[in-house]
Amino acid sequence: MPFRLFVPEGYKPRKSYPLVLFLHGGGERGDDNLKQLMNNDGAIFWATAENQSKAQVFVLAPQAQNLPEGGFGITRDMNNNIDLSRVFEFSNDLQMAYEILQKVKNDYNIDDKRIYVTGMSQGAFGTFNLNIKYPNLFAAMVPIAGGGNPKDAQVLVNKPLWNFHAEDDHIIPVTFSRNIIEAIIDTGGKPIYTEYSAKCNYNHASWVPAYKNPRLFDWVMEQEINR
Repeated sequence: MPFRLFVPEGYKPRKSYPLVLFLHGGGERGDDNLKQLMNNDGAIFWATAENQSKAQVFVLAPQAQNLPEGGFGITRDMNNNIDLSRVFEFSNDLQMAYEILQKVKNDYNIDDKRIYVTGMSQGAFGTFNLNIKYPNLFAAMVPIAGGGNPKDAQVLVNKPLWNFHAEDDHIIPVTFSRNIIEAIIDTGGKPIYTEYSAKCNYNHASWVPAYKNPRLFDWVMEQEINR
C-alpha cells in the first residue's frame, strides 16, 4: 500500500512525537501516492507551518486500492456504485493502514499516548471502525461525513471524538453521523458534533470547513491517553 509520511523538521530520535493518521475518501483511491494529499487538505492540514509551530506532529497518509472493495470503508458494490450496506465492516485496506501505522511506530519514536486518527467519507467509516476494533490505540478521533455502528457505541463512550457532517450530504446521509452520536450520548459519552446547515451548501464536502476550523488542531493535540 502506498503511503506518505510527514516527519517533523529536526526530528530527534530521543524525543517522542504525536502522530495523526489520515484516512482519505473514495475519490482518492489509487496507486499514485498523490491523490490522498492533493485532492483535499485532510493530511496537509496537520503539516502546515502554522500548526507545526504549535506542535510537531507526524502525519501518516496511506492510499487505499481503487477497487470496488477498496477503501478504508466499503461504500461500493462490485460495479463500483454507491452501496452503503457494508460500511460497518472492517476492510482489508483498513487493516493494511493499521499495519503501516505499526511499522511507523517501530521506525520512529512515536508517543503511544498521542496517536490520533481522522478520516473523510470512506475514511470516516474507517476512523470509527479502527477505534471500535482497537479502542486503546488512539487518543482522539475526527470522522467527517461518515458514521459508525450504533451497536458499538459503548466502546466509544470515553473516546474524545469530534464528528462533522453536513445536513444536505447526498452521498453519505447525515443520519449515519446522527445515529452513532446519539447512541454514544445515550451510553453516557460526551462527543462533540458539528453539523453544517443545508443553507451552507457543503453537500458531501463537509471536510472543507471542518479542516479550516481554527480550534480543531488545538483540540486534538490536547487529547492524551492515560496509560
